[in-house]
Amino acid sequence: MKPTAISAKMRLAGGLLSFVIIFIISLTVMMNQMSKKDSYIINIAGKQRMLSQKISKETFFIVHRHTNDFRELNTAVGLFESSLKDLLYGNESKGIYAPQNERIHAKLEEVMALWLPFRVEVEALKKGIEEVRPDMEVLTPRIEKLLVLSDAVVQRMVGANLSNVHIDLSGRQRMLSQRMGLYVNRYLRSANAQDLLVFADAKALYNKTIKSFLDDPAVKSSPEVYAIVKENNAYWEEYILYLEHVIALESEINKHMEYVYEKNVQLLNAMDEAVWLYTDHSEAKNDMFLKFQYIALLIGLIIIVYAFVMTKEIIEHLEGFVQKAKELAHGDINSFTASSVTLFENSEDELKEASSHISIFVQKVNLAMKDSEDALKKAENAVSQLQQLALDVEDVIEDMGIDENEKKRFDKNVNATEDIAIQSAENLIHVNRMLQKLKKSLNAMVESGNQADEKKVE
Repeated sequence: MKPTAISAKMRLAGGLLSFVIIFIISLTVMMNQMSKKDSYIINIAGKQRMLSQKISKETFFIVHRHTNDFRELNTAVGLFESSLKDLLYGNESKGIYAPQNERIHAKLEEVMALWLPFRVEVEALKKGIEEVRPDMEVLTPRIEKLLVLSDAVVQRMVGANLSNVHIDLSGRQRMLSQRMGLYVNRYLRSANAQDLLVFADAKALYNKTIKSFLDDPAVKSSPEVYAIVKENNAYWEEYILYLEHVIALESEINKHMEYVYEKNVQLLNAMDEAVWLYTDHSEAKNDMFLKFQYIALLIGLIIIVYAFVMTKEIIEHLEGFVQKAKELAHGDINSFTASSVTLFENSEDELKEASSHISIFVQKVNLAMKDSEDALKKAENAVSQLQQLALDVEDVIEDMGIDENEKKRFDKNVNATEDIAIQSAENLIHVNRMLQKLKKSLNAMVESGNQADEKKVE
């Protein structure tokens, strides 16, 4: 319903405009806060991509630099997992909300599915490195010891004057011990399968030769040579078990490394897609907020136009009311009517109420005019009767023969009474004229209001 009171119209316009302004301000503040949170979350999600690469880099660095310093790796793993859980499940204390749409949630679930086995492989790789490092630290002394024993075999064979074949084979053993040590080290550093094959060939040849020495009659015939050969073989069997254990651990480490190498790209791509989903979601929210702001601004403009039109209408009604008041103040009254002072039908309640009061005032003026006319007529009648009575009294006095002085005193009193009556009548006439002017002005205003209403109806 359209308000009809000036105060109601002003409250309506002011209330609507205030509501729109508060809405726009609240929406802007909320949008800024959510944009900050979105930026914070996108930053965390983007950081996850860096952490996945850092984890892979640290694993490669630790493996190929033969170090047991896992501090950077552990920090990266812990931060990646805690941030991923925060993104997936939310963390109010950090201002991180859970995924706001199903696509982001599904993508983070995919990242989590990739991360869990990835983390297991990283932990297994760390465990393998911790196991193999002590064995690798004694690798060089063991290689040197095998070389020393192999050289001792050669020296004993030379001292025992064994054949050149024996001396040549034992000399080759020294070379094979060095060859095995070289390619084992290279394999442990680079995980090159070709180095492992060369090592395997050298190991097989060394083992075949040392076993042939144990069964060789010429070697057995020399106690000193046979003793050193037995010692060499005993250490060789221990040594080969040690190398096989180291190689097995290193092979497991290499498998973990291969897994990290393969899955690292998948983890990176999945996390990168999650970041883009967060970005798209944030941009969609910003677009929605902007649309709301534009709509609110449009509504605000409509309210401003409405307030302008309403104010203009109120001003026009006030000007009409003031004009009628001026006519009432400056007009001449010749006659009074019972018509009420009316305004436009769509005028405001306050103006209608003021018009009603003026109408009541006009009615009271009309009543006063009527009473004044009646009083005037009665006063004129009383003066006429008084004059006639005075004439009659004078005639009676003439007949009575009253003293001249008494007669003059009586005439004086009668004249004073006539003067009072005449003055009262004149005052009533003056009041009547003023009321006539007032009535004329009011009636002119009434007629003007009625004509305006008739024009509006037409």
